[in-house]
Amino acid sequence: MSNENYTDFSNVKIELPQKPKDETGKYPGIYVFGRLLGRGERPITLGAANYYTGMVAAGGKLLLTNKSLSFSAHAFNVGRQETKIDLKQITDVKVSANLLISQHILVTANGKSHKFVVYHGSEWVQKIKEAIAKCDDVDATALLTTCESTNTDASAI
Repeated sequence: MSNENYTDFSNVKIELPQKPKDETGKYPGIYVFGRLLGRGERPITLGAANYYTGMVAAGGKLLLTNKSLSFSAHAFNVGRQETKIDLKQITDVKVSANLLISQHILVTANGKSHKFVVYHGSEWVQKIKEAIAKCDDVDATALLTTCESTNTDASAI
């Protein structure tokens, strides 16, 4: 699924050379919406989002990679809001409210709840759960907690 508010990169093949081609030997990197991805990090989904911190919301982009979920605020916000959540730290993810067009998703990591308003909230939750399940160093206990808290079968993730 792809439109101006949601882009699914999961079927896009991204190839990096095994060795950097520049003379310094440094990692050339992949930038997605101004964020430099780490070695081996691949974008899965990018979309418009609002990130709530208390009563204040910042607009920007939410990026899911095979290693993290991150939010980068756009320049129109007062006080730039950015957050990066390691997939290994996520213990729960769910859709919390449906606002006709957009949906609230709640992501719990390290005991802290992060609230994002996104388009295609159900798809975001599914993609995040799939990324957690595929994460190389995922903690099985955290994944089991996620499955139990959302009342889903572990095989569905």
